[in-house]
Amino acid sequence: MERIAHHMLRHLCIFTLAALLISCAKPPHRELDAAEYMVKRAQELQAMDFAPAEYQAAHTALNDARRAMDKNEYGDARDSIEYALQHARRAVVLTEEGQARLKQAEIQKAIEAEKARQAEREKAQSEKAETKEVKKPPAAKPAPTPAPRPKIELVEEYSVGEGETLWTISAQPQVYGEGLLWPLLYQANRDQIKDPRQIFPGQALGIRRDMTKEELEEARQRARESDIFPVPGATPPGQ
Repeated sequence: MERIAHHMLRHLCIFTLAALLISCAKPPHRELDAAEYMVKRAQELQAMDFAPAEYQAAHTALNDARRAMDKNEYGDARDSIEYALQHARRAVVLTEEGQARLKQAEIQKAIEAEKARQAEREKAQSEKAETKEVKKPPAAKPAPTPAPRPKIELVEEYSVGEGETLWTISAQPQVYGEGLLWPLLYQANRDQIKDPRQIFPGQALGIRRDMTKEELEEARQRARESDIFPVPGATPPGQ
């Protein structure tokens, strides 16, 4: 009996090792596509200006992954791909936050400038009233009306593209415009998504639109606490 058990254990170890070798031998093309998409997304958002260290780390890791793929070193390629994805996601988050701060600063600057112009106009009108000039000054030209921003058409359903993730889809303006809301997509499509990390091109995801403020904040908090798409500065689960 002991000899039979030893024989069965030996075959089990051989089978497990073979399965691991087959898994490592499979080239991670899908994962590489996802990393390339995320690095390109960071580049398009001008991550080099807002998160240069994270973007450079992601770009370097992506190149390492490509070289490993060319050499058929798929294990090293997977490690580099994961590293590239992690830093590219952080670069996107930091860039979005930096752009939001910059936009707010520009709005505040415009408000202050308008206040200054209004003060100058009131001062000029007061001075002219004191001199009792008969001749009326020429009417000031109205400020040009800024062109309206193009309206974003919200969608009720989104077709998954190659290399996309729940984070990148949630960040699309026509979806939620915020990557942190990816848990809403996951919850609304549990019938076809078993693992938030695994979605496939061609899947039609339903977009929920009836959330309360509490539900939105709860989704953001879950995203910050999750290690599926790490968020810089978030508290790791269990701490």
